[in-house]
Amino acid sequence: MSAVQNLSLVGRLTINLASLNNEGSEGNATQPRSATVVQDGQLYSVPVISGDMLKHWHAAHLVKIAQDRGLPLSRNSNRRNPDPNRIKSELVDATWVKQHIPEAEGLSGPIKGPDRQPIETALYREVAKSCVVTDTHGLLITEIAPKNDNGDEIFKASVAVARTSRVQVGFMVGVPNISATKHYFHTKFVSTRTGQHARESGSNEGQNIFTRPATSAEYAIVINIDLAGIGFDDASNNYVVDNDQLRKRRKAVIDALSYTLMSQPGANSSQQFPHIMDFSGAVVTSRNRMPAPTVSPLKDNYLDVLESLVKTSNQMNSENPIHYEPVNSLNDTVTKLTDLNLK
Repeated sequence: MSAVQNLSLVGRLTINLASLNNEGSEGNATQPRSATVVQDGQLYSVPVISGDMLKHWHAAHLVKIAQDRGLPLSRNSNRRNPDPNRIKSELVDATWVKQHIPEAEGLSGPIKGPDRQPIETALYREVAKSCVVTDTHGLLITEIAPKNDNGDEIFKASVAVARTSRVQVGFMVGVPNISATKHYFHTKFVSTRTGQHARESGSNEGQNIFTRPATSAEYAIVINIDLAGIGFDDASNNYVVDNDQLRKRRKAVIDALSYTLMSQPGANSSQQFPHIMDFSGAVVTSRNRMPAPTVSPLKDNYLDVLESLVKTSNQMNSENPIHYEPVNSLNDTVTKLTDLNLK
């Protein structure tokens, strides 16, 4: 059987009493993120967790997996708190540029016009090759200006290199009528209750009073991963890693997805670590370039619609490349993801 090329995960993740993605504060009250959705012709205001937060969780878990398994990481990724600029740290290091981008040998001063083309081609290769997180989650590079040990700029080129993210995620959306946010009153206990000293000194040592949100919801999740695009150089239209490395990267990306379902280290998790209850939905895979279909779990009958869509998709292709696998629990989902054929 052919290896999985494209994967979609759709379903509902139940989380209780979490405060994972807030919009800021108004006075002494933290404001949870919310959005308006349409369901059955009606508008509902529901709690949401942004796709940016979901991608951050996946990237952070992918870093840990890559560190454990010896997969390549950029300096910015290989940190306890990964920097989303990723490989850009290397691009200002003349030694790194000389080693990884031989096309830059002998360049000096401003690089303009067609002289930039070999540099851009090399950058496409390196974003796919040199860091598994950059390879997977993408990056936009607009400039390369390496400097030597003395801080002197060797050359400078404005470029347009866009590595498209292979992981596409939607907002985690609270299902209408199965979600609620409450605010609870919080104080910092101190033996002296007056706040006069804190107001005068700015020491934050007085009796602080504020409110925090706690959300309990079934969150609708839609995720698509282009596994065939991992390790692929968009400029040369070829893979730049060998088959063994490619398999390890795909496995790491899928395992990071499992980690993301099991652990969401978001805002306020030191006091409100989320109570993850369960997940149910479907894992849909494609064994060729046909994308694995998705249907929003906001629909009550989304699994029926998705299964029918898979059957129709297979009728479009004699190879029957799309496979639909319902999952009924968090453990079932992680097991199905772990057992995927990625070779």
